[in-house]
Amino acid sequence: MLRHLQLIALLFAAIAPAETALAQKGAAPRFGWQPSQGNAALRPNVLEANKPVAMTNKIMQPVPLSADSQRHALASIDKNVTSQLAAVAEKLKGALPDELAMLTKTSGWTTEDQQALVGALRAGNPTAVYETWVKGNPRDIAGAELAAHQADARRLIGRLSQDIEKNKAGLKQDVADFDVALSKIAGATPAVAELGPTVKNLKTWIEARRLIEAATPGKGPVAKLPNGNDVTLVFDPALARGVAIVLSDEAILIGHEGDPALTITTGNAAEALGLPIVTGTPLAEEEGVEVTDGVLLVNPANSQGTLNYNINGNHYVAEPGMTQKLAPRANGREWVVEFDRGATFGSATYKLAPGTYNFTPTDQGWQLYRQRYEVVLDNSQSDQEFNYIFRGEDQMVPAGGSRTLSSTYPIVVRFDRGNGSDFVTKSTSLAVGNLQIGVNPTDNLWDLFPTSANHREASNLKPFDADRGASVK
Repeated sequence: MLRHLQLIALLFAAIAPAETALAQKGAAPRFGWQPSQGNAALRPNVLEANKPVAMTNKIMQPVPLSADSQRHALASIDKNVTSQLAAVAEKLKGALPDELAMLTKTSGWTTEDQQALVGALRAGNPTAVYETWVKGNPRDIAGAELAAHQADARRLIGRLSQDIEKNKAGLKQDVADFDVALSKIAGATPAVAELGPTVKNLKTWIEARRLIEAATPGKGPVAKLPNGNDVTLVFDPALARGVAIVLSDEAILIGHEGDPALTITTGNAAEALGLPIVTGTPLAEEEGVEVTDGVLLVNPANSQGTLNYNINGNHYVAEPGMTQKLAPRANGREWVVEFDRGATFGSATYKLAPGTYNFTPTDQGWQLYRQRYEVVLDNSQSDQEFNYIFRGEDQMVPAGGSRTLSSTYPIVVRFDRGNGSDFVTKSTSLAVGNLQIGVNPTDNLWDLFPTSANHREASNLKPFDADRGASVK
């Protein structure tokens, strides 16, 4: 549900000629107290017929895995795995010695032992192959082990071919066992080593099948992008780029059309979709009333001092972190502030034009400094525009660009975070600085992040490369 938040006060101003004010940063404090103005006549309300409504910011909205898409995906994967298995079986057949080649190594064996070996080979029983080989030639233990491992590889490729039809739950273990069996004969059978990339690709497809089969088909038109830095990312070359299908809270299928192979790795889903991730602390949401006119007096939270002062002869006390809003005065009348500077520095009097003023302790006693706010919305890392409302107007930062916001009051912006329901109000106490526009990895939605000394904060997410190949655990 769209949240309607009030805007909080932000700062700037011009001090009348009584004294020259200096620019200072001010934190956003809470409101101070003002005396009652007595009974007032009912004032007319203004109907804001043309009140701006900021455009929605886009975040890739992944779709849930539907029952139909799950069915079609599994059928497509099964067809692909079956084809790959047939190719692996054919290559394995050419890489391993056949029965005749095996029998050429049994010179001197009895006919009975040779026949027993042929029976063990045809049965695909590695234990029987080892035992008959040792019986036929007790001194060739190495040959017996190699023959048994070769028989085991043949047995496992046969089991894989059967399980893709009858026991798909066993495929992951099957291909893991097959990979181990190949590693045991690769050194003595050079052609087997060439199967490594093909088997690795097969393992990736089988892992993708497991993830999709384990997914629960979702309901509704959209799904939430999985959060965190260890999301399983399945890059599917059969899906168009820009398509993302949520498999679970921990896995997502991402279109990678044009890539030669399906890959699986882990990382942040938003970053994998090309969104600019920022891992710093975002601006806090603000509540209150935005100050756009009149005078705003601020005793910043970092002043660490309580200040007594008079406004047009009325006494006030401002603790650190308090603000006081003075409404615009009619008929050209001015607000006048008077305060004791402290120690022996005497008193000060200022006539206040509209804007923001900070009370600040200095080595010359308390001073009243003028504020001007100028921040840069930095969208340089994003390939899409960022929409927001500032001072009642719809505005936009172009993709790859930036925009400077200036005000005599604290900068307040309102924007949609990207899902159409989180419309937020953000303000900054920065007098001058940059705000990064980026995606918050905690919820994968747009946010604003203060910079440190105007330098962009580097993502601390572990890097990943969708083209580096599978990384299946």
